[in-house]
Amino acid sequence: MPKKNPKIVERKLGRENAYGQVWLYKNPQVIEIDPNLPPRKHLEILCHEAAHIAFPDLEDEVEIDRIGRCIAKVVWLANYRRVVLPTPKKSRTQKKR
Repeated sequence: MPKKNPKIVERKLGRENAYGQVWLYKNPQVIEIDPNLPPRKHLEILCHEAAHIAFPDLEDEVEIDRIGRCIAKVVWLANYRRVVLPTPKKSRTQKKR
């Protein structure tokens, strides 16, 4: 496992023809995930990419997919959900000069 927490970045991945991807050899590691996914699929892809980080030597994509789906199912059944909070806007007095 990495010493630093992975950075999670949301960006459209249409050009890559992927829902998510992970950069294992950056420091910190980076998980990119498409923000347009429905909530359950978002969780599944996030768990899938996290499995790549947890098991970097496991190259069997079918096994990684199985791990990701299993973890996502358990987390979903435990009623964990993604909540997207709006980012607070800086007031004029908070802006750096």
